[in-house]
Amino acid sequence: MSIITIDVPDELSGQLTQIGEIQPNYKTQSRDTDINAELHQFKLWRSLPLWKKAEIVSGWTKGVWEMSLMAIQNRYPQASPLEIRHQFALRTLDDETALKVIGQNLNQPVMITDPISQVLVVTAILDKLGIPYLIGGSVASSLLGEPRSTQDIDLVADLTLPKVQPLVAALQPRFDVDEDTVKSAVRYQSSFNIIDNESIVKFDIFILKNNPFSRSEFERRQVQIVRTNPEQTLVLPSPEDIILQKLLWYRDTNFSSEKQWRDILGVMKLQGATLDFEYLQYSGEQLKLAETLDRALGESGLL
Repeated sequence: MSIITIDVPDELSGQLTQIGEIQPNYKTQSRDTDINAELHQFKLWRSLPLWKKAEIVSGWTKGVWEMSLMAIQNRYPQASPLEIRHQFALRTLDDETALKVIGQNLNQPVMITDPISQVLVVTAILDKLGIPYLIGGSVASSLLGEPRSTQDIDLVADLTLPKVQPLVAALQPRFDVDEDTVKSAVRYQSSFNIIDNESIVKFDIFILKNNPFSRSEFERRQVQIVRTNPEQTLVLPSPEDIILQKLLWYRDTNFSSEKQWRDILGVMKLQGATLDFEYLQYSGEQLKLAETLDRALGESGLL
């Protein structure tokens, strides 16, 4: 197959500048974006510090939540805070979690915030209790790849039974959390949810599993600055590990989730040649993801 040469306009002069070559099986993130425009967009995102991307992700997500709340308030102008809260839960959460929020019957307004602020509240508690963690899911892939809004927040925690009660006590009353459910998740290395009673944002907290990939991902995690003035940090997976984790989730959806696939390509395209391809290929083989990994590398222009 022949190589396609890509030219994009220089940001100052407007003149076309060659920024690289790309394989012809490259796939853009959306059908209405041409390759030139997309590569230029990723070039601009690549130039941003991670904390600036965190601002973008926070702004987009907060904007989506605010528009959803405004639409509900406009549609039901006479509704009480309780009714608004229920309608907001139904539109922003999965059915099971929405029903749980409705069952609380908390008659208080929904307070819109942003995902980075939400994460920092929870991770401050984890840090204080000495519970190691990493932020995963769409928050991590947005900070390390293509930014997008998110619906909930994924987090992996190395939580042990002796620290369950102190964690639950520290999270309450702001967060809805069930101690027995948390203990069960720790025992079986599964997951549990917490819901912020102020904003109705849901966290999916996964207990660190005792398997080679999970341990490797946790050992390779990185501290990143997500806020300045004052400086605040979060612990994120490496770009390679969020790619592998997203590939596992993509496989769990029977290879049908376009959102997961787009996140995978977004991280690959933004990180480019800085990725540890040897680690990716080795881990892909171990996780039986080699074929899907090769497809992703091809569609992101890296193979």
